[in-house]
Amino acid sequence: MRMIKTVSSILLLIAVAIAATSSASAECAACSSGNQQEVLNNEWAAFMSGNTTSAAPTLSTTGGLVNPKVSRQNAASLNTKSSESTASVETAEAASETQKTAAENAQKTIADKAASPERSEGFAAVLVPLDQVESFGIILDISPNSTEYIPGSVNIPYTKFLKEGGALKPVSEMALVLGDVGISENDNVLIYGECQPCGGGPSAATYVYWMMKYLGHNNVKMLDGGIDDWVAAKEPTVAEPQQLPKTTYNATVKSNLMATYEYVQSGEAQIVDARTAEEFNAGAIPGAVNIPYDSVLSGKKIKDEAGLADLFSSLSKDRPVVIYTNTGVKASMVWFVLDRMGYDARIYSWQDWQASQPKLGFDLHEVKASPNPANTGDVVQITAIFEEEKKNTNTDAISAAPTKTGNETVLTVKGCATCGFGSPQGYADLSDTNGVVQIGSKGQTQKSSADSGFKVSAVIKSEAGAQVSSVIMKRVTGDQFAGIWNANVAAGVYSVDIVAATGEVTKTFADALEIQVSSTSKYKNLGK
Repeated sequence: MRMIKTVSSILLLIAVAIAATSSASAECAACSSGNQQEVLNNEWAAFMSGNTTSAAPTLSTTGGLVNPKVSRQNAASLNTKSSESTASVETAEAASETQKTAAENAQKTIADKAASPERSEGFAAVLVPLDQVESFGIILDISPNSTEYIPGSVNIPYTKFLKEGGALKPVSEMALVLGDVGISENDNVLIYGECQPCGGGPSAATYVYWMMKYLGHNNVKMLDGGIDDWVAAKEPTVAEPQQLPKTTYNATVKSNLMATYEYVQSGEAQIVDARTAEEFNAGAIPGAVNIPYDSVLSGKKIKDEAGLADLFSSLSKDRPVVIYTNTGVKASMVWFVLDRMGYDARIYSWQDWQASQPKLGFDLHEVKASPNPANTGDVVQITAIFEEEKKNTNTDAISAAPTKTGNETVLTVKGCATCGFGSPQGYADLSDTNGVVQIGSKGQTQKSSADSGFKVSAVIKSEAGAQVSSVIMKRVTGDQFAGIWNANVAAGVYSVDIVAATGEVTKTFADALEIQVSSTSKYKNLGK
């Protein structure tokens, strides 16, 4: 028996020596920590004590490395260390994932802030963020020719609310358009969209928002962004709008949101011209201040109140404000901002202002000068011939529809005799050869009234556009008026405006004629 134990001990020592020699060439992670030696020592102790039921590792060679496969249930020390190692790895992975998530959230927050500026309470009450779209019963896309939509949207191109030329349709027609797509006055409506051919931006959406407010719709808001922002947020889109059953839309008009010609003329309101500076300088409603519509935008989004306070610092909240552009569509952006800031704001259009101006009702048929070309110092006769206006474009305002009696132009006008417009039977008496034609009732010419006189003049301008002379023209016969201009001017090309006026109504036929003036030896130094 002793011999057997001796032989077994020798064999075990040989095995240990071989294992030690093999491990000298390479080292595994477990070995480098001393765990392999502990296993061997424990095995040797167990063998010497005759305990063969302890956890015995199976040694296998893989690429020169010795990897003990130990039952972790029976080897408590290895199990503890391995659990600690695993926990450490899992903790590190969790920390890494947390950092990654935090970074992604930070990037999203930055992107969201760039896309949707912080909104003040007044603006946030109406401008809806992208993540709240689904809370609305009706999503209304007002874009013309849309190719993709927010899921569930109905589509009404904003142009369906407009007449040809840009004026707003009657209330009954607008209500019919809304009802035909399934919108009633009680629906909770969210508006979004833009007019890409018009340059994009929120003007079409703000205009429909204003229009629905004008129709008395209470539950209506706007998306704070457009379809591009929706797509950028990786939200889904659809190729076709939703179709809803038709319904009836009952409008309750809030007339205080739309200004009229009479209201603008009254002087009660502050007037804001929201067109470009170039358009404003070319002609504007008297007393208007120019605040271009794009000054309320940051890219394609409306600025918040904090960035707009200085822009409107000249306007008082104690008086109403009328905002106008050519049709009123782009004026709606400025209206929206002022309304959110607590102003009593109304929309108007330059088109209506021009259409509502009193008109004389005739056109310039021909204008000529003799001699032309002329020499410096010549006496030049300028002749203007008028004809009745071919089309009366404004039958609702002052009517100026002329007729002819023989060769006489008769103006039919509406108004009072004291302001120069006479009664509906009033006419222009063109028989006076002193060049002043009076307006009044038939048989009652009022030659003493300067305000009621029909006058024609020619304004001569230099090539630089400066006025160099004004010529009073007299009626020669019928609709023909003539005046004399002494061309004591330097050589050059001179343009002529023909101006006709009666009372407070004036019509200018700009650049109606050019007169070429050449120098002579007598006047060769004139103008130098």
